[in-house]
Amino acid sequence: MTTLALRWTTELSTRDYADMAVLFDSEYSEDWGSWNPKRGYGYARGELHCFARVGGKLVGYAASARRFIGVGNDEVLVAGVGGVLTAAEARGHGVGREVLFRLQEAMRGLAPADFGLLGCREGIVPFYQSCRFTLIESRIRDVSPRDAMSVIESAGPTLICEGTKPVGAWPDGIVDLRGLPW
Repeated sequence: MTTLALRWTTELSTRDYADMAVLFDSEYSEDWGSWNPKRGYGYARGELHCFARVGGKLVGYAASARRFIGVGNDEVLVAGVGGVLTAAEARGHGVGREVLFRLQEAMRGLAPADFGLLGCREGIVPFYQSCRFTLIESRIRDVSPRDAMSVIESAGPTLICEGTKPVGAWPDGIVDLRGLPW
C-alpha cells in the first residue's frame, strides 16, 4: 500500500533527505553526479514536497514552489512542479499520478496558486496529460539550470494544470519564469 505525505521544506527530516538522495541518484547520478540538497541539479528548489512510500521505502516524489511569473502582460502565481520521479520498480502502478494529484490538490488549498506549471521532455508529455496537465503552445524564458546565469528562451514543452483558476483562464503570451525552472 502506498502512503503519501506532504511536507514543507522546513519540515524535512534527515531521513527524507537521505531517501531523496537514493531516489535521485538511482536515476540521475550518471549524468548529473550525486544529488546534493543544497544544489539539487541546478533547478529551482521546492517548497512543498510530496513523498510516496511503500513499506517505508521512498518510491515516488515531486515538489512544487510558488512564484509570480510573467505571461504576456499578466502576472500569474504558479506552483512550479519539479523533481517528479518514480523508482524504477514502482513505475506503471500509478505512483507518479498519485503524487501529482496530491500536489494539484495542494495548489487549490494548502499552497494555493493560480495554476500548476511544469516543463518536461517531449517523450513524457502524454504521462503528464494523463495527470490533468494541459500542453500550452508558448515560448518560455528562464534562467539556465546549467550555469544559473544565462537567460534562455525555448519552445517547451510546457504544461499547466488547474490551481485556484481553471486552465481556460491561462493568459496568452511568452511565459517568463523570472528565474530557474522547476
